[in-house]
Amino acid sequence: MNNEKRTSVSRRQSCCTATLRMEENNTALNTMDDYNRRQFIRTSLPGFLGLTLALPSIASLATRANACNGRLAKDATINWDAFLSEVDKVAKTQHLDHWKEEAYIQQVVQLTKRLNLKDPALLKGFENCKRGLGNGRVDFEDLEKNRDFAVCLLQFEKGEFIPPHDHPGMTGVIQCATGEISVQNYDMLGVRKGHETFLFKKSADTVMKKGEVSSLTSKARNIHTLKAHSLTQLVDVFAPPYDPQRAAKSSWFSIDSDPFEGKKDIFEAALR
Repeated sequence: MNNEKRTSVSRRQSCCTATLRMEENNTALNTMDDYNRRQFIRTSLPGFLGLTLALPSIASLATRANACNGRLAKDATINWDAFLSEVDKVAKTQHLDHWKEEAYIQQVVQLTKRLNLKDPALLKGFENCKRGLGNGRVDFEDLEKNRDFAVCLLQFEKGEFIPPHDHPGMTGVIQCATGEISVQNYDMLGVRKGHETFLFKKSADTVMKKGEVSSLTSKARNIHTLKAHSLTQLVDVFAPPYDPQRAAKSSWFSIDSDPFEGKKDIFEAALR
């Protein structure tokens, strides 16, 4: 074959090769289009392997983000980040003129029941609380506090209790995370005439076990007392949160064990 024919064949082969490469490139570009839009970059083999190992974590972060955006099914368990995000959203409604406390409380109750009690953030808080075992008092561990709400862990050893007290202008949702605890709620009927005492009506008397919830609003069930039957840990959500002014307004009471003048669920109480 002379030089001219060799050159012609070589050119045709080069053209065919270039065409095939263009087709392959176009196919590859089409295939990778979605990845390109997600800003994937070329990387070395070690880098690629590292990215592959990181994908479960990336997926986990995406799941948490989706949960925070309310994209999980309504009956699905939610993680700590999602819980805080949703509570924050509904707690902001307290600043509206038409805010309805009972409706808000029911929303938080449903969120609390869906909360994953094995979320690492909660498990860490529970473990921190256990450092107070044996100190002879109820232990508190703050988990979240902002302008609109606060979340706190409470830990009771068997027999430990919190005396009757109120929460002026506040709402609360309490979930039993572990153990068993008695909770009594009261509504104040008013000051007894001619006496420095009050009349309370018992509005709830329950024994909470794991997963069960108690609640109060500024107008209903606002006074309560708690006593543990065993080592018990609670998750408290209060809105608005305690501040020095609200804490100063809170009152502690002694409540008679017997009903007032034999009246069912009515009790006389005095300030402690």
